[in-house]
Amino acid sequence: MKTILFWILLAPFLVFSQSDQSNENEEYLVVGTTVFAPKPGHMDDFKQGMKAHNEQFHNGGDWGVRIYNIMNGPNTDKMMAVMGPFQWSTLDKPRENAEAHSEDWDKNVVPYMQEDLNSTYWRFHHDLSNFPPNFDVNKLEIVMFDINRMEGERMKKELAKVTKVFKEKYPDMPYGIYTNEFAATNDGRDMAIAYFFDHFKWLSKDFKFKENYNAVHGEGTYDKFMQEWKDITAGAQTEIWVFNQALSGIGSQVTTGSRVEE
Repeated sequence: MKTILFWILLAPFLVFSQSDQSNENEEYLVVGTTVFAPKPGHMDDFKQGMKAHNEQFHNGGDWGVRIYNIMNGPNTDKMMAVMGPFQWSTLDKPRENAEAHSEDWDKNVVPYMQEDLNSTYWRFHHDLSNFPPNFDVNKLEIVMFDINRMEGERMKKELAKVTKVFKEKYPDMPYGIYTNEFAATNDGRDMAIAYFFDHFKWLSKDFKFKENYNAVHGEGTYDKFMQEWKDITAGAQTEIWVFNQALSGIGSQVTTGSRVEE
């Protein structure tokens, strides 16, 4: 079961059309993530097995793999595997080379991997996100929020205001907004914003968000927004991910003009 679950969560990251979810009656898009770590003393064995496995079984299409190194927080020095976006019905389809895949995974990767996997499914909100037509994945800032109970709709209303500011004042900044499909009240990961950047210097940049928020929505509205956000959220956590090309099955280029095939 561990093998099936883990590899369900590995495929291309952010290959989609931003109009895919225009009809609420249609299936929405989901992104899957899994945190994992090599066993102590087996880093080289793990890397060798993971690299060979991804190159053979996850080098493109729906099952292509991107892996990231986590720089900070409780998951420091662990790795993140990402799949999606996909529709839930995608997981109903049979997997090609499933037997050979599982055999290679169990023989060449599992023996060198720690047992404590942590998997999450995130619903992608295209209307609250912004991506250029094509860009290269390099580094990500992931901000995860703990949302208070019964505040989901209020949260989306406030996020729409933030999205309006970003699209008017930062139109070239790629970011995505996601909500946890199976959130738990004590998990602290109900909603996430993923920012994509190329150089660590970006982290020190002053984006003057307060000034720009007031410019878009009116003087004094930023302070009102912050009070609303304080009431909606119970806390937040930020992680920095760095793309690991050596262990990934596919490259860094993201194409936002296509979608997962039905």
